[in-house]
Amino acid sequence: MTSAVRLLHRRRLVASTGKRLVTVVESTFLAPNVTVHVMKVGDRYYLVGAGSAGLTRIDDVEGEVVEAYIRSQRMALAGQDEAVARLMQRFRKEP
Repeated sequence: MTSAVRLLHRRRLVASTGKRLVTVVESTFLAPNVTVHVMKVGDRYYLVGAGSAGLTRIDDVEGEVVEAYIRSQRMALAGQDEAVARLMQRFRKEP
C-alpha cells in the first residue's frame, strides 16, 4: 500500500486535484519511512499516515480547509510565475 501512495504522490500535480478519483494533495515526511498525506478520495479528504507497517487513516479533513489551502497555493504559484516572467524580461532587455 505504501508503494501505491508513493506512486500517487509522484503523479500528483502541485495544488491541483484535477479529475482523478484518488489524489495525494499534500505530503509531509516526518522521519525515514514515516509520512503523512492529505488524500482526496471522491469528494472527501483524509489524513493518512504511512510507514513501514503500512497505511493508517488518522482522521477526516474538512473539505473547506483543504480547498482553501489549494486556492492559496495556486495564488502563490501564479505570483511566482509572474515574478519569474518579469525577471526574464528584464534580463532579455539588458545588453
